[in-house]
Amino acid sequence: MTLHPDMARQWKRVAACLLLGTAALALTGCGQLKARTKMREAMDHYNKEDYKFACPAFEEALRYRTDDLELKKTLAYCYMAWYKPLDSTPENLGLIDKAAKLFREILAVHPDDEKLRDSLLALYLNAERYNDAIGVMKDLLQKKPNDINIMKQIASLYQRAGDLDTSFTWYEKWAQVEPRNPDPWYTIGSRCWSKSYCEPNRCEDPNLAMDKRQAYIRRGLDALSKAIALDSGYCEAVAYRNLLYRERAKWIDFGDRRARDEALRLADADRDLAVDCINKKKLKK
Repeated sequence: MTLHPDMARQWKRVAACLLLGTAALALTGCGQLKARTKMREAMDHYNKEDYKFACPAFEEALRYRTDDLELKKTLAYCYMAWYKPLDSTPENLGLIDKAAKLFREILAVHPDDEKLRDSLLALYLNAERYNDAIGVMKDLLQKKPNDINIMKQIASLYQRAGDLDTSFTWYEKWAQVEPRNPDPWYTIGSRCWSKSYCEPNRCEDPNLAMDKRQAYIRRGLDALSKAIALDSGYCEAVAYRNLLYRERAKWIDFGDRRARDEALRLADADRDLAVDCINKKKLKK
């Protein structure tokens, strides 16, 4: 999930709307009167984007209305609006935990609130807390165990977290759910090429060990071969397999000329197949 550049402003609008609804509720008693006073004070600060004062005022109101889920939601969005992505101070980072705690308390009561779960996910992504975001998606997957979109999101999150191997494992889970779909294998194969490819003008991981680079090449070739076996007209998969064969030739021991020549022969064959495949598709249009 990618965050919209105006996400912070969206959170502010959501919180303001929630606050208006919460403030309109009937309040009785001394404690409720104090809560209403604090909520009005919080709203005034919030509208001025003075979150440093708005959030504590919401916190004070919540002391008098501890079970008010709408107020909890409003306070959570206030924390989100207050959070500054480039500020690594403990106080700022703590806002993420405070907001997450409130979101989870509400989800415990309303576990099917998708908008709230999306807000929790956005909260973690905005803070680049990918492991926490993965936890949110895994919890959702327990309710929808065969949902490939959730699996793909988890795979993507592991990739963003820098754990490519676990990302591939989740793409393979997708393949298990849709065994006739070549896309998960193509995704693994193309990503293996990106990881293993290395030239002076482009190299994703110049410090990648030789054996690890060769392992990605092997894994990518295997995955792309599976994609092509499922769909012989998958031009992109054939093209990427051609590229990976060229990487294999590049990283083979210099003295093993026969193996290098064979890899290049296979690459050339796939290149010709890919060109022919693309041309045939053009003719059909």
